[in-house]
Amino acid sequence: MTELGLGTMSILKHGEAVGRRILEAAYDAGIRHFDTADVYDHFEVERLVGSTFAGRRDDLFLTSKGGNEWTGDGMRWNPAPSYLEQALHDSLERLQTGHLDLYYVHGGTMDDDLDATIDFMRRQKEAGIIRQIGLSSIRPNVIRYWLEHGELDVLMTPYSLLDRRIETLELDIPIVGRGPLAKGLLTDEWSDRLAEKGFESWTEAELRALLPTIPDPLQAYALAASKRTCAVVLPGASSVDQLNDLIAANDYGVDSHKLDDLLARLPIHPYTKHAT
Repeated sequence: MTELGLGTMSILKHGEAVGRRILEAAYDAGIRHFDTADVYDHFEVERLVGSTFAGRRDDLFLTSKGGNEWTGDGMRWNPAPSYLEQALHDSLERLQTGHLDLYYVHGGTMDDDLDATIDFMRRQKEAGIIRQIGLSSIRPNVIRYWLEHGELDVLMTPYSLLDRRIETLELDIPIVGRGPLAKGLLTDEWSDRLAEKGFESWTEAELRALLPTIPDPLQAYALAASKRTCAVVLPGASSVDQLNDLIAANDYGVDSHKLDDLLARLPIHPYTKHAT
């Protein structure tokens, strides 16, 4: 059965008190998979997750990500093992835990020393510091390299009704699908969220024609579609009301025949970048 997790990137949008209420409401609703990263609000999300769940660590499936280094000039990509080792140590400290259930390399390119990064992650798993090795990526060439040369347990990548590119790779690995609501386009607020540039391979005109044809409740069908492909569906929330809407949509019993028809008529767009 696909699990509903919570992505925490936006929980501090309205301040620490709201963020803590979101985490507590998610916990009370039975969510146990909490996904974070060191770069979220410049380390503050990890600190909030750690302090909120102090004493309840064993109840959680806790994840984080590393590889984006803050410098005096902003943020830069740094997958070097020496940096990742410090980043992982710091994340553990902020999250108030001795291990992570899943740790992701937060990106990557074919120009990286991928073998060195893979070896670092393997050693952390062998030491028990991380229980599973993850990669968060939208680059099919990087994903394939990890699968061919690494010990990859979980892939995080975008997945929604409007972005099904990962299906073209036909992978045999658990997928954590981030962005299942396509930046709010797969909610009742879609008309306010739609931008002139469209979304991924969809033009604005195509989306204006498509979105009204998706069965109601739109958010429920969006999450149900993600469950067909993903082991974990990972939406985010910036308020308790948003979280409650997500939980209600996740629990809604969609018509499986309508969902089948919807998936059959929506195209699966190919990757257009980093394919080779």
